[in-house]
Amino acid sequence: MKIVSNAALSKVGIVICCLLVLSSCHPRSYILEPKISYSPQRRQFESQPSPFNNLSPNELKQEWGKEMKIAIAFARELDLYRAITGFKRATILMPLDQNDRRLQAEFSIVQCYYLGKKYQDAVETFEFSQLPSVPSSFPAFRELLIILYDSYQKVGQCEKAEAILSLMEKGDPETALDLQLFSAIDGGYLSCMSSLASSHPHCEDFSQFFNQYCCCSKSARKAQTLNALLPGAGYYYVGQKRSAITSFILNAAFIAASYHFFERGNWGAGLITTSLEFGWYFGGINGAGLAAKEYNQHVYQEFGKNLLLKRQLFPVLMLETSF
Repeated sequence: MKIVSNAALSKVGIVICCLLVLSSCHPRSYILEPKISYSPQRRQFESQPSPFNNLSPNELKQEWGKEMKIAIAFARELDLYRAITGFKRATILMPLDQNDRRLQAEFSIVQCYYLGKKYQDAVETFEFSQLPSVPSSFPAFRELLIILYDSYQKVGQCEKAEAILSLMEKGDPETALDLQLFSAIDGGYLSCMSSLASSHPHCEDFSQFFNQYCCCSKSARKAQTLNALLPGAGYYYVGQKRSAITSFILNAAFIAASYHFFERGNWGAGLITTSLEFGWYFGGINGAGLAAKEYNQHVYQEFGKNLLLKRQLFPVLMLETSF
């Protein structure tokens, strides 16, 4: 019996070692991946002036002029689908010599797609229009650069976004800095934000945000360590009490079952329940780390959105003109 027991124990040891190795072969990322969003408000576009001249009485008599007037009204109400349709109809009906109004309509279509968070459509519309050749004297040039920078960032065309930013830095360095700060906060790049904020007029707001987040955030490593020492403790650390209780009960149940089977000499059932326990155990360690990440992202998004709203750093809030 002793020989059989020793052999069985050796098998258990091998199983444990294998599970330990396997559990370390699947590292998970606990880096922040925040999702801070803001939807434009109708009152913002109803109160802002248009960068373009009002349609003249003669233009309003034309079919394209009527389409433009209707499209502008829809756009100011953020009825974006109808507005895009109206602007497109206006460009179809518009004579070739109405270049300024054509640029206005094309810009308005880009802006509508952007406000509707259709960033790829905004980029494609811009690139297939006459807008890439507009000079800095274009009435909505600043707004166009803001829209393009954010849209290129959102679709992952970082080189084009950097080119837009370089162009903006020459004419409007304050807005360029605000856009960089938005990108840093939106992406969770705290070190980059701290570096950029040092030259911002309201740097104390960014320092306060950084300190608030650092004080309230939880350590993913600590959560994992606690859960390794006592299953459920890591979840309790990040405030998930129900998950903590569930984790503790499951691990305790499988440990008790494994002990019971080995005590009775039922090695097959003991090995199965032990392997299942290792799955719960190492899964709990990983889960505690992910729970800490989820908690941190919630805290970061709450503080980050408050800061972005306070300092008007959402690109859509940087737009100073409407349709």
